[in-house]
Amino acid sequence: MAILVMSLLLAALVAPAAVAQEQALKLGVVDMAKVLDGYKAFKDADAEYKKLLSARQAQLQDRMAVRLLSEEELKEYQNVQAVVAPSEEQKKRMEQLRAVAQTREDELTGLQRVASPTDEQKKRLTELQTLGDKSSQEISTLQQRLSDEINQRNKELSEQLNKKIEAALEAVAKEKRMDYILAKDAVLYGGRDLTDEVLAKLNAAG
Repeated sequence: MAILVMSLLLAALVAPAAVAQEQALKLGVVDMAKVLDGYKAFKDADAEYKKLLSARQAQLQDRMAVRLLSEEELKEYQNVQAVVAPSEEQKKRMEQLRAVAQTREDELTGLQRVASPTDEQKKRLTELQTLGDKSSQEISTLQQRLSDEINQRNKELSEQLNKKIEAALEAVAKEKRMDYILAKDAVLYGGRDLTDEVLAKLNAAG
């Protein structure tokens, strides 16, 4: 699971104080794995997170693939890339720029393998390495920014789901007059299974 839902895996909810303390404690248990597996909002949030993650990974990989373009070439590439519905000519130009970048990658690899490079080869190697070094700094910054965005969205989705799950657990605890509701895997024996009730409450709420 990509989304991190932490609700009540080890914690408990206290039911209404109206329950007399002298009565035997009423314990409910919930199978959180089953709840998450059947909770539509969780599946939707998980799908959203994975879609964002895939998109940002593709964005980073694309930038790395053109790391040896010159500043002017990269600007042109990114301008065309930003076009919502690029023309066939624009698509062709992007392919050309990708091909240029790949050719330089191959050239760089070849020059790095030359045992005794000429002065001209040394100069060209330095040029390509300089392009690569500059791009590496930009790519590192981009990677951090995208990572922060992904982590922030994951946090937001998790908090939203946690609040809904906690509300459902508390509502079921009151309805069934439970003193405690615990995660099922934290209870060795006993407890009324309220998994279906909690799941129904969650999906009804949306």
